[in-house]
Amino acid sequence: MNLVPRIAQGLAAIRDHAAGTFPDEVLGRIESLLPESMERTAETGCGKSTILFSNLSHHHTVFCIDDRGDGDRSSVLYFEANGMTRSEVVHCVFGPTQTTLPRYTHQGRYDCVLLDGPHGYPFPELEYYHLYPHIRQGGFLLVDDVQIPTIGRLADFVQEDEMFELVELVGTTAVFRRTAAETFNPTGDGWWTQRFNRRRIPPASEFHCADGKRLESFRDRVSRTYLASASAAVSADAPTAVHGIVPRIRRAARMLLEGQ
Repeated sequence: MNLVPRIAQGLAAIRDHAAGTFPDEVLGRIESLLPESMERTAETGCGKSTILFSNLSHHHTVFCIDDRGDGDRSSVLYFEANGMTRSEVVHCVFGPTQTTLPRYTHQGRYDCVLLDGPHGYPFPELEYYHLYPHIRQGGFLLVDDVQIPTIGRLADFVQEDEMFELVELVGTTAVFRRTAAETFNPTGDGWWTQRFNRRRIPPASEFHCADGKRLESFRDRVSRTYLASASAAVSADAPTAVHGIVPRIRRAARMLLEGQ
């Protein structure tokens, strides 16, 4: 459908909201990975992604803070002001996700869920806990800002879990697809069955898994892949689309380097 260029055009005269926005190149690639039509989707946080989901989904639920009192820095007003937002399919659940998600009754399984709410520990994991049981087989889970350690560690776990497979790392957004694996019991335990744990406990343990498939962390992926991309993008021959993502790459790289 190639919706992102039209969304960007509609936002050209609007100042970015306080929470920041997806670069057009990142959101465009995400659009290309998702189905053109989905029945039910959800996201934590809101902004440019909300506009996209409103055009791909018949029912889009947004868990976010009602910041409309912040004027031109408001994330809610940011997506409401775009003429491409299909407001009739967007349902906002206002309030901190720490309190709204535990109380919310989901109306069905989701074709796609984007986690982009509060980034401090343990809030990304809290959002994952309340949403992962409701993602249908073949559906997508998007985890944004994996360069932030609290979110990167969640993505590190998800990429090795039987319930998900990594589709692609787009900028600093990890795109996962739900597999046919049984849903991990949200009220049980079973830590010894999870591959992330089994690959890291001592070999002497009866639960140790020595399959050689311990995966690279997202911290290292961003550091290795996108530092190289940023270096390439500063050349005169780099395409415009690559230049557009450089500021976000540089911020992610700076965070990683300062943490070493």
